[in-house]
Amino acid sequence: MAIDVKPHTIPPAGVDTVDITIEETYDVEGVGNDTVTLKGRLVADRTVPLLGHGERKIDWKTSTVVARFTDLNLSGNSKVFGPVHVTLDTSVPSFGTVTAGKCAAAIGVNVGMPQHGITLKSAEPVQLHSEVRTVPPIGDEKTESVVPVDLVDAVTGRKRGSLSHARVSWRELVHQTAHPVKTQL
Repeated sequence: MAIDVKPHTIPPAGVDTVDITIEETYDVEGVGNDTVTLKGRLVADRTVPLLGHGERKIDWKTSTVVARFTDLNLSGNSKVFGPVHVTLDTSVPSFGTVTAGKCAAAIGVNVGMPQHGITLKSAEPVQLHSEVRTVPPIGDEKTESVVPVDLVDAVTGRKRGSLSHARVSWRELVHQTAHPVKTQL
């Protein structure tokens, strides 16, 4: 069951578990090109809200929320690639920030295409931007990738293709846990 999130409110530190639907467009050498709808879970660990410079209280317009992505597990099916499984690349840090409704994230991903015996990873984190009304972002906040990223073979590091576009089409907060950290503000 989805948890409602109050717009324009800065939450305390905590962990968010979000059901998410993403469309990603891949071009893989020797296999083809397709846009795949992926569904699954994203988990983010939020720190205490950071005060804006010169500020003494937490405020939507000036405070920054920073979250470290700790888990991503998505699956989909493609006419070109067959089953596709995307997970978080834990070899690189993946973070997101929100300040005054402007959201930016960088997420390293692993992309498995078992029908073709291919395991790829993003050569660098996928950069995503959106304008949001809630933290965590929920609904269809129009999050999209900023630039394409190369996909490299997870073992050899050789370029095998690209992730040319990613778009989050929907997300629902399904679980939220507050950290026992108290802010003195």
